Amino acid sequence: MFFSAASSLGNAITVVFALILVLRFRFKWLAIFLLAFAFQIALVLLFKKGIYAGALRPYLYFRHAGLGDLLHLVEGVKIRYVNTFPSGHTATIFYLTSFFALLSRNRTASWVLVTLGLIVGFSRIYLVQHFYIDVYFGMVFGICSSLIAYLIVRRYPKKWFYYQIRIDVKQVRRITQNIVNQLFNG
Repeated sequence: MFFSAASSLGNAITVVFALILVLRFRFKWLAIFLLAFAFQIALVLLFKKGIYAGALRPYLYFRHAGLGDLLHLVEGVKIRYVNTFPSGHTATIFYLTSFFALLSRNRTASWVLVTLGLIVGFSRIYLVQHFYIDVYFGMVFGICSSLIAYLIVRRYPKKWFYYQIRIDVKQVRRITQNIVNQLFNG
């Protein structure tokens, strides 16, 4: 159950939650975040759906080799059969963790983030979804995506990079309460 939950941190929904957090920072970081996401998606799709389309994942690979009985599957985990390279979950989590490590510039936070990424990567192997090489290159693609985006944005600064969205929490709360009141009292 632990690895199943950890694996889900590499889903695209995690990117949406991270985006909501990033909106609180300067637009420079939003530009890095979105550019890195575009790079990461492009790399994963290029290899998974293009260059290595149809490559067997561990379950099918070992079944074809007559070793399927040696695998221990986790109940409730949907087994995928093809398009193994690279691990998209691992690329996503490492794009996110390397982005936030760059943002925080804190060594302890960076190590915690790397550890989180490694747990997600390991979970993909444990759940019989990917081989080590898939996870390794997912990690490389995710980290490279964030680093390249960071270097590009740093190289070409814009005035709007320093703008920031300001949110009046009290006003949001008041508007939300009015909407709820109108819905239920209306």
